[in-house]
Amino acid sequence: MTNIKNLLAMLAVVTIGASFTAGAYSEREGLDIYQRGHYLEAIEYWKKAAAAGDTGSAYRLSEEYFDAKIVKRDFKVAFKYLQQAADGNDARALTDLASFYDYGTGVKKDRKKAAELYLRAAKMGMPAAMFNVASMLETGDGIAMDKVEAYKFYLLSRDLGFAPFANKALEEMAANMSVEQIVKAEDLADNFVPNAY
Repeated sequence: MTNIKNLLAMLAVVTIGASFTAGAYSEREGLDIYQRGHYLEAIEYWKKAAAAGDTGSAYRLSEEYFDAKIVKRDFKVAFKYLQQAADGNDARALTDLASFYDYGTGVKKDRKKAAELYLRAAKMGMPAAMFNVASMLETGDGIAMDKVEAYKFYLLSRDLGFAPFANKALEEMAANMSVEQIVKAEDLADNFVPNAY
């Protein structure tokens, strides 16, 4: 099966590496401030970092303004930062933004847009996006039906932490697929390399 250690290492580079593009500011520095209990200072730091182009900091701000643990919930601000992070190809942001469109959270429900965003994040190695796009590929909801690709992404999501859900989906799919299709999907999963866009 897929070499999970290499996949996880690549995923770490994809999701965290983007935060080091803003020069002196980084998501990691803000996270260090946050973890020391200086929550408002961390948020201010992330605002400066996001303004300087740090996508990871924009993602953190989107979480803060959506979750409302430290600051008052402001969906418009959360969405603005989430969009900035997604535009910068932060895989976490792409996955979260996809779910907004998937469920119509604060935006008009758009399954096609959700599938497009999930697929981008899945190709970058995000397990939740892999599972979600697999379910859409399986049924053709929002994206062209492709059972081989669906099976591939279910396999990958299973190996990256979605085992209970993915195993059930794989079992159900296998009953309606040829051996050749399953072998092809397994081969694609074994040779999957996440890209950083």
